[in-house]
Amino acid sequence: MTDKEYRRIYANDPQKAQTELFDEYLNYVYAIVYNKLRSCGSREDVEECVGDVFSAVFISYDHNGSFSGDLKGLIGTIANRTAVQRYRKLVRNCNTVYIENETSEIADTECIEENAERSVLKNTLLKLIKSLGEPDSDIIIQKYYYNMNSKEIADKHSMSPESVRMRCSRALKKLKALLADEGYDMKEGNI
Repeated sequence: MTDKEYRRIYANDPQKAQTELFDEYLNYVYAIVYNKLRSCGSREDVEECVGDVFSAVFISYDHNGSFSGDLKGLIGTIANRTAVQRYRKLVRNCNTVYIENETSEIADTECIEENAERSVLKNTLLKLIKSLGEPDSDIIIQKYYYNMNSKEIADKHSMSPESVRMRCSRALKKLKALLADEGYDMKEGNI
């Protein structure tokens, strides 16, 4: 459905326009939301997020604009952003860390050994990060796994960005010492 088609239907019957838009893009939105939330959300979370997406589309849609293209891009962007926000909320509330597995091809035995060593290091690193306790472990995970900046982290933990940076610095020093105790020699900045 193009923007012009939607505007034409909307001018005659707004309810019908919303119903047709919903029917046409439901599967598309559901696929986007499901792919973002499948690792941490329930079916109800996915369905609620899909409803939120369509609500956001209907609320934010400019009925007087001059856009005349396909609505799929707009709806896809809103679906993706809404699903990412819901994912962050669900992960924050369930105190579970989801780190996606790396996918790599195995070429020879050296790759197998390297992958095994990397996997052991990753598991050890995660265990040691968790041992730092709250909120230090959350700060490290959010900063280095989710690439959040100090202000975003500070907002989540009701702290100042300066406090987050200080806690992060201290946590990294503790983590470096813990890694050294485990037999890993980590260079500065190579976490």
